[in-house]
Amino acid sequence: MDSKITLSYGSKSASTVVSNNFIDKYMTDARGSDVKVYIYLLRCVQNPSFPVSIESIAEALGETEKEIRIALKYWDEQHVLSVSTTRNGRIKDITLHDLDENDDEDQDYESSVSIISDAVKRRKPAEPAPAMLDGKPYGRRATDITIPVPAPEPEPEPENVTPIVKPNYSSQMIQSFKTEYPEFDELIDYIENLLGTTLSQRSLQTPAFIFEELGFPAELIKFLYDYCVGKGKRTNSYIEKVAREWHSKGILTVDSARFEIEEFNGRYNVVKTSFGINRNFGEAELMYLRRWYDEYGFTDEVVQDACNRTLLATSRPSFEYADKILSEWHKQGVRTLDDIQNVSSEFRAANRTGSPQRAVRNTNPALQYSQRTYTEAEISAIEKKKLGIL
Repeated sequence: MDSKITLSYGSKSASTVVSNNFIDKYMTDARGSDVKVYIYLLRCVQNPSFPVSIESIAEALGETEKEIRIALKYWDEQHVLSVSTTRNGRIKDITLHDLDENDDEDQDYESSVSIISDAVKRRKPAEPAPAMLDGKPYGRRATDITIPVPAPEPEPEPENVTPIVKPNYSSQMIQSFKTEYPEFDELIDYIENLLGTTLSQRSLQTPAFIFEELGFPAELIKFLYDYCVGKGKRTNSYIEKVAREWHSKGILTVDSARFEIEEFNGRYNVVKTSFGINRNFGEAELMYLRRWYDEYGFTDEVVQDACNRTLLATSRPSFEYADKILSEWHKQGVRTLDDIQNVSSEFRAANRTGSPQRAVRNTNPALQYSQRTYTEAEISAIEKKKLGIL
């Protein structure tokens, strides 16, 4: 068990101040346990009576030590804090960054608070002026917390899953990307125009990681930023999260990303509901759906009507049969449910010009559901009953 740790703090404060930048840019995309760990670290800095160790933090927050380590890793990836380890995996330093610094300036993220082991001697750099709170120094920069942290036991990686570690790109590396890859240079200009600001060194980390590590082409990264900003999500953490998810699904083109968004947003939910499908569409099915919606321009109501007629005629969900119906309607200029009723009525009227007792088999799937020897009222009642309207 870790020994008790003594904290020293140069000011007495009964409150813990959380940066507005943390709330606005980082908190909304984090898990609850991640937020708890970060706020607890801020709390520990200001109260010398709080024990500080991985074990004590886990006990205080009601979380496992594994969850504490996961949270520290997450905030390290978001550049909210930095975690340094020895070669044998022992945490030797945890640094909380000053989130109130100007994002438009290049920062080298010097330590504001450090948690270090007794075995490590801290070099004391020139300290910047502390932030002020109610006319008094707010001492996150001035306080060291000493903590012996046992080396974590190695956890087995999931099979066939290789975690992608986000490097810390220097300004020289970013410049080399721009020089070597003109499309990356043009991409940064595009993102800055989209966001209406010049990207800081910290913000440049995200497009560089997506371009260099995830291997996204520039056009896909533009589409990614368009999509996220269009949803009102402009934080680097959110954009990176979406990029990692797309990468895990093998999405490397704009078309595949667009189809993923359509699936996620439920564009084709009416077809899933009508056909009773509880899974993602296959590529062959998506080809039909794109034809119906993008090429033919049909609305949900028209597609749903075709799906219902398909079930009545075949007793099973058949994309091929529904496609025959919708293709026929497209040839006939059908755009609305009223158009469907009109073309159906015209077909029935044309067939009634012959012998009323002679049944003529209708091979047109768009109209095959009708029964020529029934009256209009009888046909309407039968259809409504089968569709569950009555």
